[in-house]
Amino acid sequence: MSHKKITDRLSFKVFVITFTVQILFGGLIYLLLYNAAPLSWDIAQKNEMETKFAKLSEELRQVEFKECGPLVDDFILTNNCNIVFYKGPRLNWNALPAVVPSSEYAVMTRYDVYNLINIKDGVVMNLYTSRNVNFNQEKSREYTVVCIWSQKAENVLWEALKKTLPLIIAAIILVSVICSFIYTHLFARPVQKLSEVSGRIAKMDFDVKSGSKRRDEIGDLGRDLDELSTNLNETITSLNKRTEELEREIERVNELERQKDVFFAAASHELKTPITIAQGQVRGMMDGIEPYNDFETYLPKTLSSLKRMESLINEILTASRMQAGNEIVFQQVDLGSLLRKRLEEMKELLDIRGITLETDIGDGLIFEGNPELTSMALGSFLSNAVFYCSEGSSVKATAGKKDGMIVTEIRNTGSHISEEDLPHLFEAFYRSDSSRSRRSGGSGLGLYLGKLIIERQNGTVDLVNDGDDVAAHIILPVSTLNS
Repeated sequence: MSHKKITDRLSFKVFVITFTVQILFGGLIYLLLYNAAPLSWDIAQKNEMETKFAKLSEELRQVEFKECGPLVDDFILTNNCNIVFYKGPRLNWNALPAVVPSSEYAVMTRYDVYNLINIKDGVVMNLYTSRNVNFNQEKSREYTVVCIWSQKAENVLWEALKKTLPLIIAAIILVSVICSFIYTHLFARPVQKLSEVSGRIAKMDFDVKSGSKRRDEIGDLGRDLDELSTNLNETITSLNKRTEELEREIERVNELERQKDVFFAAASHELKTPITIAQGQVRGMMDGIEPYNDFETYLPKTLSSLKRMESLINEILTASRMQAGNEIVFQQVDLGSLLRKRLEEMKELLDIRGITLETDIGDGLIFEGNPELTSMALGSFLSNAVFYCSEGSSVKATAGKKDGMIVTEIRNTGSHISEEDLPHLFEAFYRSDSSRSRRSGGSGLGLYLGKLIIERQNGTVDLVNDGDDVAAHIILPVSTLNS
């Protein structure tokens, strides 16, 4: 994962946005409270003014009405207020004319009073209070004294907020930081973890999983990412296996091509010998050259060479069809019957070479295959056993069922194959004893063809040294219709 600046990270952006929103929200609440709070005045100041006015009222009771002017003027100047006198107790002082004492500053007319109590600018409040006063020596006459004064209106909540403003700001910042960290933990951290998981997946590391147990959309995304990782891993694993299989198939095809080239090169070489011999004999007989002018002797030899060439060509064609993978027509075949028939055909050769034949062939050895091709394969292994068996020894042929398979063994005694030759015995045109094979007329394709035929019928073949004997094992599956 590439290194990013902190300002580019989602956690930083979530923190800043959340913090800013919290601060703005706190400021908005602060402003709304300020605008909604009513204007009020200082209660302590009002109480103080009430006390002073009560004291003035007591002082006025000690003097005569006409002598109260200095006390009233001093109070007005000292307290920045206005005084109005009315005759009688509890009168409508706003509707009746005022009584003017000897004061220079007291309000004199109702219009002055009206202007004082009705002019409001939204900031200054006009307050008033009244008391009943009986002046000295005028006990029978009662006056109403009204004090009108102005006090600047104050927003009580604002004043309280100003005093607690540092604490409020600190609380807003603290709450904003806490909320920002919570939001970052809830949203940015899980996304960051998913980003790390996706980065590991991008680097082909499919073992990492988010393991999210959240039930929200982020949890769904994490589980989808885990499922994607699993599916990618399975797909890539499958592709790797198929690639390996394809590589093996390509290697197999290349090996088949190589074997084909080797096969046809060897076939060409093998065909040259009988063709050259037959051609020389025919030309000698045509030209009357001795000893080829003895037709009775050399015509049979020429025919023998041609027959050998014909047999070799037939074997090459069969091998070519096997290599090309042409379809084999399968049917129910009795291997015991085929083996007995091939042994009967070879009885004369066994007698000529003085080889003893021992057999133990069971009944009902039915498998699914091709009888002609299987007979050819059995003949190849029997011929190999007879020709590579010393005179006076024995050949044993056994066949029976074992674990759902037909097991056939052809054993020749008193023989041994070189360990160097064993791995090559099933190669085309390979001879462990070239001179003896030539003498017996072998083409070098017998074992090669026999193995191809048996394997195309879902069987297996091997050829091993077993003490002083050589044993060929042929295994074919028992037919499912007869199992």
